[in-house]
Amino acid sequence: MPTLLSQALRASSAPLFFGLRLWAAVCLALFVAFWLELDNASWAGTTAALVCQPRLGASMRNGWFRVVGTVVGAAAIVLLSAAFPQDRAAFLIGLALLCGASAFVAAQLGNASALSASLVGATAAIVAGAELGAVGGPNGQAFMLAVGRATEICIGVVAAGIVLASTHVGVASHRLLEQISGIADEIRSHVSNTLANAGGVLPDSQMVRRDLARRVIGLNAQIDEAIGESWQVRYNAPLLRRALEGLLQALMSWRILALRLSALPSEVAGQQAGRVLQLAPPFAPAGAQPAAVAAASPDRSVYAATARALLREPAATPSMRLLADETAKITAGFCRMLDGLSLLRDGRVPLISTRTRRRAPSDMLPGLIAALRSFSVVLIAAALWIATAWPNGSTAIVWAALATVIFAAAGDESFTRVSGWALGTGMAAGFAAVTAFAILPNVHSFVGLSLVLGLYLVPAGALSYLPLKPAMFGAMATLFVPLLNPENQMSYNTLQFYNAAMAVVVGCCIGATSYLILPPVSPAIRMRRLLRLTLRDFRSLCRLDADASRDDWESLMYGRLAAIPDSATPQQRSEILAALSLGLTLIRLRRTLRSVPLKSELGAALAPLARGDVAIARDGLRRIDVALARRASALGRAPADRTRGLLQVMDDGLAQHATYFSGESLQ
Repeated sequence: MPTLLSQALRASSAPLFFGLRLWAAVCLALFVAFWLELDNASWAGTTAALVCQPRLGASMRNGWFRVVGTVVGAAAIVLLSAAFPQDRAAFLIGLALLCGASAFVAAQLGNASALSASLVGATAAIVAGAELGAVGGPNGQAFMLAVGRATEICIGVVAAGIVLASTHVGVASHRLLEQISGIADEIRSHVSNTLANAGGVLPDSQMVRRDLARRVIGLNAQIDEAIGESWQVRYNAPLLRRALEGLLQALMSWRILALRLSALPSEVAGQQAGRVLQLAPPFAPAGAQPAAVAAASPDRSVYAATARALLREPAATPSMRLLADETAKITAGFCRMLDGLSLLRDGRVPLISTRTRRRAPSDMLPGLIAALRSFSVVLIAAALWIATAWPNGSTAIVWAALATVIFAAAGDESFTRVSGWALGTGMAAGFAAVTAFAILPNVHSFVGLSLVLGLYLVPAGALSYLPLKPAMFGAMATLFVPLLNPENQMSYNTLQFYNAAMAVVVGCCIGATSYLILPPVSPAIRMRRLLRLTLRDFRSLCRLDADASRDDWESLMYGRLAAIPDSATPQQRSEILAALSLGLTLIRLRRTLRSVPLKSELGAALAPLARGDVAIARDGLRRIDVALARRASALGRAPADRTRGLLQVMDDGLAQHATYFSGESLQ
């Protein structure tokens, strides 16, 4: 019995502590808002509840994005009010367009930045609801309302940040460090096995690579948390992005190694892989590693020296040149990974040039659907308000807009989350009614109000911490304060309360229903669109007049990789990675062949590939390989072998994914 009790206490300590932090943040925000005598202090408490999350990094990161989105949204609604001072219809249409644009950007970004975009539309809707009032039409108070709401929201963000920073120790950087190190160790072990078993039966590593690629892509959320916890990580965030790109580069080069070794005769594969292992001590089997390497994970200097040795190796054949070059790329990727680890481990920043890579949009369709949904919902809620002359109709518009804007980036889980949010809002309204009319009339101090809030917020926050119905319990925890609407001078008008609460619930239900009428793009359709768009872009890259750079292609494809749904099959992930790898190879091949009079032959070989005729394209690439072999002495053995190695990469990749690059798998 004591053992069970201690286990129950340990299991409940984290949720209860989170509930206490949530309660403290809300009370601090309300105290400051009451002290400043702001018009609607409940928005300060609501923002504090929204910012509080179980993880410190996510809370701090999202808090700053909320501030940015709030300021931009407040400025936008002021400009909209100035543009249509006496025209209610134009003002409502402009608000709908603003919310639609906010939802579009949020759906396109799909990361922590999406919250900032969502808050632009949310803040605009909140200010517009206060400006429209009960009778409708801009009332000329947009600027003061915007300043007031922005101040209240910023107070909530700061209050939550103070409470979280003083009561919670961030572990996101340490967790990210362990995950990156673990993935890197797995990649190093598998590359070692691939090279050590060359000439025999190679292990089937496709499924392993696909799973590792999924895990690497999933680290983007962990990076956002680490950025929220540390200013040093925030200002050097490109190093962490480079670390993930280094791991993806290692995975792509490992794939090329495995394909080339499986295509070579067993004896040749064993000899060439053995030579690579001699030049690359970090990838030697455990018993064959030098003592300095086996004692611990190799440091950056070991990987850098290994890359230089591999690149200087005078390879005798194109295959050997390719194996050495791709192993050098793996070591270079590990160097980039170690740069990120040094930042996380002890804050050291290497003296290398880093810049933020801007990812190209992956697919416009989810964003367009989110924009259309938000635009339509605002207009429908406005039409309902005008048709019924409901005094609280403007409040319904606000909450309907919030439901479509806030969850625009939720993707596959949007309906589940927004429906749970609507259900939680209804339950919170019931608790708020009991609190407002049965308990608060007997409370006459802020301390008493705080204790009453704690009786509800602590258990509600603890329940939202658990994985059981997080959207519903999260709404119960965060929306209790705006429904209760505590003020310096409380009024207990039951009709006013129920009208306002019903407007909130109706607005949430309208927003939830919109996800049934106009659902998000399903994961299967999104994945097929990503594959089609990637194939289209790859074929465009095959045209003779294509001028895409390596950075352009990587930015585009990294955005596509980040947009892959969790339900995508391993084969689909592999096809996206293959397109990334072959696209980079093709760009490098074009640059290499500029100095060789074979540019027209390359164009002739790639023209069928742009049409989806893989077999003819492979024949053309083989003819270029034969021509390079004849001119090797004139061109130089090393450049010719390196170019022939690139041709082998193209041929191996097209052979493995012939159905995708021909378009047959997409039909």
